[in-house]
Amino acid sequence: MVSIWFAALILGILFAILGAQGAAWKLLNVTIILGCMALGLGIGYAAGLGSINFGRVSNAAIPFAVIFGVVAATACVALNVSRTKA
Repeated sequence: MVSIWFAALILGILFAILGAQGAAWKLLNVTIILGCMALGLGIGYAAGLGSINFGRVSNAAIPFAVIFGVVAATACVALNVSRTKA
C-alpha cells in the first residue's frame, strides 16, 4: 500500500509540474505541493504527541505528508486543466 501512495505522489507531482504552462505556474505548483506536504507532516507529528488518548497515532507524520501531497498534486493538475480550457 505504501508503494501505491508513493507512486501516486510521484506521478501527481510530475503531471502537476509538466502540465503547467510557464515557469511561474510550475514554481507555484511546486510551492503548493511542498506547503501541503509540510502541513501534513506537522499534523501527523502533532497527532503523535501528547498523552492519554491524543498520542495514540504514533509515526503518522510521513503518511500524512504523502496523503496531503497527493491531494495537493491532484488539485494542481485540476487547476492546470481548468486554466488551459479557459
